[in-house]
Amino acid sequence: MKTKKLIAVLLVLAMSVMMFTACGSKDNGTKGKDDGTPSNAENGTSGDTETDTGAETETENKESLYPGTPGENEITVNIAAEPPEMFTVTTTDSTSFTVIRHVIENLVMLDADNQPIPGVAKEWKVSDDGLTYNFYLRDNMKWSNGEPVTAHDFVFAWKSLLNPDFAADYAYFGYVFKNGEKFYKGEVGEDELGFKAVSDYELEITLENPSAYFVSQLAFGVFAPLNEKAYNEFGDAYGTDADKMVYNGAYTMTSWEHENKIVLEKNPDYWDADNVSLQKINMVMIKESNAALNAYKAGEADMIGVNGEQVEMLKAEGEPIYTYDDGAVAYLEFNLKDPYLQNKNLRKAIACAVDKQAFVTAILKNNSKPATSFTSPAISGLNDSFANEVGELVSVFDPEKAKEYYATALDELGVDTVSLALIADDSDAAVDSAAFVQEQLRVNLGIDIKVENMPFKSRLARMSSKDFCMVFALWGPDYNDPMTYLDMFETGNGNNHMSFANEAYDELLDKVRTELDPATRMGYLADVEKLLMDELPIAPIYWRSRDYVTSNKIASGVVRTAFQDMNFRNVKLK
Repeated sequence: MKTKKLIAVLLVLAMSVMMFTACGSKDNGTKGKDDGTPSNAENGTSGDTETDTGAETETENKESLYPGTPGENEITVNIAAEPPEMFTVTTTDSTSFTVIRHVIENLVMLDADNQPIPGVAKEWKVSDDGLTYNFYLRDNMKWSNGEPVTAHDFVFAWKSLLNPDFAADYAYFGYVFKNGEKFYKGEVGEDELGFKAVSDYELEITLENPSAYFVSQLAFGVFAPLNEKAYNEFGDAYGTDADKMVYNGAYTMTSWEHENKIVLEKNPDYWDADNVSLQKINMVMIKESNAALNAYKAGEADMIGVNGEQVEMLKAEGEPIYTYDDGAVAYLEFNLKDPYLQNKNLRKAIACAVDKQAFVTAILKNNSKPATSFTSPAISGLNDSFANEVGELVSVFDPEKAKEYYATALDELGVDTVSLALIADDSDAAVDSAAFVQEQLRVNLGIDIKVENMPFKSRLARMSSKDFCMVFALWGPDYNDPMTYLDMFETGNGNNHMSFANEAYDELLDKVRTELDPATRMGYLADVEKLLMDELPIAPIYWRSRDYVTSNKIASGVVRTAFQDMNFRNVKLK
């Protein structure tokens, strides 16, 4: 069986400069991934910042100063980092999901407004009690190895997701199916799982509990189909190279030059090929922000992410800037096995000692907001965004309170000082971010922390093995519900790298899962968020906004939202 690989839908801070779930995204998820509760079409005048908060996100591009790449019917976009893997069962990062979104199609996909639309499934129906779904699949879809796409591909994929031998961090997503958790724990057999192939082209799903967002959730990458024949052929190498996986989406991956470029080419056998206009998508991995901008200006890239300083420079030139809130939250993740960070007062001291507004102003220089809770404002609550409904649960900055917490922590630990280390990615933005946190803790608490920057994949591996003290990480949503942020802190969750275990927290999550009344359920979710912000296994820093530019070559169709950070399926060129 394929062993556990590199993990994390968590995005690197580099991706605040460029990239995009989950997670479950995200991502979204979205990617993720992020949800996209806010939402305005990007419409502004040339040279202005075009703000998209999530709903209408298929961009009508303004006139750019830069003509773009010379090739016909193709674009080049910067994804900024090497995707760790493309095996959908174990993938967790949004960079990989960005690629996967274009080459592997799920039962449903999301439109520009983040609403589910038919994908492999041409239609579906749901029982009156909301527990049973029947999906009717297209009978004209093929994998790139010539095999038909059938209901059996989904059954095989989801059994793999729930197979402990794969150690999938997102295995808990399969708990939505009847007996999914029991199967994962070895308490029931395959014949009792809540999904089955009624025929080659009909899939029946029974849920553990009704879920209002289930169909949308099925667009997330971990619910992708998996061709058993291809997986058996490639085994543990599946998803590690372009020629070691198969495709059923609008595009196929024809080249993967690791740490350099991925090439996607239009799939002529795709069921909706007539409505896919782009012939080729080149995804380059330019990590350094100035190098990416130089490539854009030189006509070597058609879309890049830009940082705050670059935004001001480009706006002065008259270049249109596109902005959207992607739902990602940046935070410090604490390893609760660390002898110092086991102390809650120390964690609270660190959370209060970092000036979040100064961070946004000095490092990001964009529309990102200081985070006063974990769940992003992009996620819907009962009547408003969930973040607005729960209110400010952690301070933006309180150095005096930080000192009080720290003094208490030292007394409880019986020490005069603490020794801490922080790991982060090695992108420009991540280096600056880690340095900012390092200086804040030195100035406001007198703590000297060691910072270690490393490649994205290496950071994910360190998190996966829980080989860290603190991590600067990001999490994006996989679907539009607070659970996409909050369930990863459940005891034993695959994404719970911090080893947080709290019985009251777990019990509240169980109440959320079984509660059918929306108001009561949101009340339980608010209690979950408040408990998380009291225990602080993580310290939120900011809710991310992202800026990007597109060359004059692109006319319309770019989709960038919380759940689908980059989607070029409907892009039209001038």
